[in-house]
Amino acid sequence: MSFLDNLTKTQIENGKFPLEDVLHNSFYYPSCGFDGGIVKDCNTLGAQLKIVSFIYCDYATGELFKSQQNTFAGYHIFGTRNVSHSELTPKGWQLQIPPNVNLQDYQRYKGYWKPFINWTVYERDENQGDERGPEKFSLLYLGGEGVATYQALYWSNNFTAKALAIIQPGTAFGGNWTDFTAKDGALAWVVNNNPSGSPDIIYYGGYGQGYNDLDWKGYTASRLISSYYLGMSGEVRIWGKAN
Repeated sequence: MSFLDNLTKTQIENGKFPLEDVLHNSFYYPSCGFDGGIVKDCNTLGAQLKIVSFIYCDYATGELFKSQQNTFAGYHIFGTRNVSHSELTPKGWQLQIPPNVNLQDYQRYKGYWKPFINWTVYERDENQGDERGPEKFSLLYLGGEGVATYQALYWSNNFTAKALAIIQPGTAFGGNWTDFTAKDGALAWVVNNNPSGSPDIIYYGGYGQGYNDLDWKGYTASRLISSYYLGMSGEVRIWGKAN
């Protein structure tokens, strides 16, 4: 059972946004682009994680999501609507700049930020079986900055993500203002200093090979997804909290 089972199309499009259900046991993916690989994995080989809520965030895409919205193989849109900022932070929130972060650096690519928030619930096609994945899954897509968005969503609402993706995060020439992989970087600080805890799982990888060097404290490498990209090389390794 999941919170999606009994939701109607009308409730999705016109009802109250189910913020706590969307945040609970969720997968957060900053600098996501339009990569559906983590959804595919959680729907199949990673089904034991029981993740049906995915939160994507990328300030370089925003409304471009609309052109890719209905492209999950084996699924179609069941219901969708735009969401307001106030629905995501009903208690309000105050940005805390991570230590050693220069505000000028943080806003370096502000001209590319494309504010946009959409919530879509996908339903499995009738000709697909359980091997494709659950009957429904949720995708909240934000055109926002990954560090601040994590803080706004999870800190202010007293939640933590179940899983986090650091996959081809656009470091250097990719247009990201900071290095998401760095253990002392802005993303690591926001994720690991969340009063509600830190993710159990990190998916780390990208194009090419050799993604075995994640040095975030407390995580060890486990399962490898290779090849990760359809028709291409690349790999993603799954890191879990050490016992």
